[in-house]
Amino acid sequence: MKKIAVISLGCPKNLVDTENIVGLLKATGNVVFVDNLKDADIIIVNTCGFIQPAKEESIDEILNAIEEKKESPEKKVVVAGCLYQRYKEELKRELPEVDVFIGVDEIEKSVEKILNQKIAVQKPYLLREILTPPHIAYLKISEGCSNACTYCAIPLIRGKLKSRPIEEAVEEAKRLADKGVKELYVIAQDTTAYLYDKGEKEGLVKLLEKLEKIEGIDWIRLMYTYPSHISDSLIDFVANSEKVLKYFDVPFQHINNKVLASMGRKYTRKDAEVLIDKLRNRIPDITLRTTFIIGFPTEGEREFEELLSFIKDIEFDWAGFFKYSREEDTAAYKLGDIPDEVKESRLNLIEEVQYSIYEKKQMQLLGKEFDLIVDSPSEEMPGFVEARSYKNAYEIDGIVYLKGNFKPGEIVKAEITALASSVDLIGEPINI
Repeated sequence: MKKIAVISLGCPKNLVDTENIVGLLKATGNVVFVDNLKDADIIIVNTCGFIQPAKEESIDEILNAIEEKKESPEKKVVVAGCLYQRYKEELKRELPEVDVFIGVDEIEKSVEKILNQKIAVQKPYLLREILTPPHIAYLKISEGCSNACTYCAIPLIRGKLKSRPIEEAVEEAKRLADKGVKELYVIAQDTTAYLYDKGEKEGLVKLLEKLEKIEGIDWIRLMYTYPSHISDSLIDFVANSEKVLKYFDVPFQHINNKVLASMGRKYTRKDAEVLIDKLRNRIPDITLRTTFIIGFPTEGEREFEELLSFIKDIEFDWAGFFKYSREEDTAAYKLGDIPDEVKESRLNLIEEVQYSIYEKKQMQLLGKEFDLIVDSPSEEMPGFVEARSYKNAYEIDGIVYLKGNFKPGEIVKAEITALASSVDLIGEPINI
């Protein structure tokens, strides 16, 4: 019986790959999973290679695993995922201590590569082992991306858009529901481009129609929706849906037209404003999450000021800000870079503005009633559980501390009674 420790880095899309590897290994019946690297016979690091900080974290974790191997040379170190896919030759050359490398397109061969054992599986995705809390799961509906944003390394790593067949995605979702999943996160590099590669422009709506009929799934949350691919039919579907949450994650990345053009984004500021108005008008209770890149090479002071004033005007419910990372082999690489201290000061300023918006937004929720999904008992606040309304995505938005003792996955009606911080709330159950 081999003891295996797994470290999964990067985004939820990468986590799904890790879950698939773990499921395949578990299906052999020859492995047991451990948390401590010291106890492991095999250490698997599923890496991220998207931007510099993620690459550095991946390298640190690989080096940690190699240190463990030095102490116990019989240990095996496995490096999988995006970093290896992007820098195959360099990693093989620089890290001779690594026993096995697995590319993002080699997940199904992982048992053979790690355990030197063949396993015949018709539908590996049905073996997937959920590493999130059991009531939450990600459903990855496609690989790669064809949007060709100039700063993005994903097409270099995962290639052009390759959508999964609709029947396969639905079959996997049913399997997740059978395992007790209540909240399903529909993810891809661009979920709204689902089936574009097959000539189908309303693929996401067709998929959601089927996902909504699955018994056991109560909430469906859409992530990574590209601004100019959000169709009227998708907006109408979400507006009228019983299960698809009134929550849109729309990464705008910038708002100045010059910067957007140099980023290779296929829309203008005006397009973004029209979309935001449309979403807010057609779905009155909508929660809008977005992300922005700060310090892109074509972002001067004027362009940054425009973004800052846009943030103040629009008042997004949630916004993530990331310093631009200059990535070799991307089209934006030749545009050069701006000093890190400039990026840092802009980042601090815009985050400060956003935090004051958060506080205002949370204040508006006092006295309101919501259905909350329970995640876990709270360590910070004994006697409370950590929960979320439709307004909060798992691990990236604020939470609601709910008074009482409820089970993970339970959905509880509650009233918001106080702020716990500028992003977190306190709730009291109703009719309990």
